[in-house]
Amino acid sequence: MVIEIGMGSVQVGECDVMGHMNVRHYVSRALEALDWLGLELGLGPAYAREHGARLIPADQHIRFVRELPAGTPFSIHGGVVGRRGDTLRLYQEIRNAATGAVASTVITDAVLADTSTGAPRPLLSDITAATARLTVPVPDYAAPRGLRFDPPLEAMSLEQAVEKGLSLMHKGSVQLAECNTHGLMRADGVISRIWDGVPNSPARGIRRQSQPSSKIGSAALEYRLVYHQPVQAGDLLTVRSGLKAVGSKTTTWAHFLFDGQTGAAVAVAEAVGIAFDLTTRKAVSMEEEVRRALEELVVPGLSA
Repeated sequence: MVIEIGMGSVQVGECDVMGHMNVRHYVSRALEALDWLGLELGLGPAYAREHGARLIPADQHIRFVRELPAGTPFSIHGGVVGRRGDTLRLYQEIRNAATGAVASTVITDAVLADTSTGAPRPLLSDITAATARLTVPVPDYAAPRGLRFDPPLEAMSLEQAVEKGLSLMHKGSVQLAECNTHGLMRADGVISRIWDGVPNSPARGIRRQSQPSSKIGSAALEYRLVYHQPVQAGDLLTVRSGLKAVGSKTTTWAHFLFDGQTGAAVAVAEAVGIAFDLTTRKAVSMEEEVRRALEELVVPGLSA
């Protein structure tokens, strides 16, 4: 059964230069709704305070179906797809509350984790009845299209990413504002670091040369994110990215988020994006010259 687990409206500060809600805030709003779903499963705030554990994403597949401009009211609905060991597969969809149209879908493999360390905990033995009551299928419109969901994405070390020639996109450090009350970075911090680095991509230079009028932007259609290890406030982060494939309208990227001090992979993501006409608000095909230039950037044998 799909239940309502979130409601709100898009704030101006949640929108990016494209004029719609940024990918980070789709994830942050879905995280808030995940807490409400946790309450239905007996894993609400009282449980978190008593046992020091709550549900967090380990692996996510996100589809962006429609834009949500500033001021748009939305609701979030969700349920439980199934259980595999100590992992729950959950489904959420964000709807435009004014029209009822689905704006985004999120399939999450969630685990119970220690709120202080991020270490996994076993699920409650009596959670079966609650999951059965909330069981939902994944709708066809939410199923992965351009990106696979199983098995988990492979990680590599920072040294390997440099050797492969992946582009440096972002360098920063984790701030308290993007962490939980125990200083662990929330999942929306991962996608925000990736998106923050996108304008540094060499592909952006090609786009700017072909469309100097700035009437063409970019938008994400689909994301796959795998969270490999907890990140704490003060940790250094760096993102290296590589182009995997070029289609008639889309590009597929692999992004690797590393601990800047140890070189260990913190998270891995894949993303399918499109060129986006800022006037018509529709995807546009690439010019042949642009496609050929982008194909030169494809990293051979890139696996993410």
